[in-house]
Amino acid sequence: MMIPEEDNVLQNLMNTILLVAMEDGTITSEELAILKQVKVDIQSIRTALEKVEQNNNLEFGETFIKNFQKNLLQNAYDISQSDHIITPDERNLINSLIKSLIP
Repeated sequence: MMIPEEDNVLQNLMNTILLVAMEDGTITSEELAILKQVKVDIQSIRTALEKVEQNNNLEFGETFIKNFQKNLLQNAYDISQSDHIITPDERNLINSLIKSLIP
């Protein structure tokens, strides 16, 4: 079972970028690719946090979180660069991720 506070943070992150993607009324294929990758990354961190919790090691540390943030942003950037063009919609999603992850 996920730690409720961390699960809320992850769900809020997904909700935030989903709303950004929907702002213009259309989710482009590029935005959808980023959204799907963020969902995969969030599921990955949820799984890792569940393992930490099962082992009663709730002090997973700042490095763990920073690596998650770095990987999430890098994956979103890599997807946006796959066609060698970052569209305004992709840039908007990536900027939203940055704002959500960096207080």
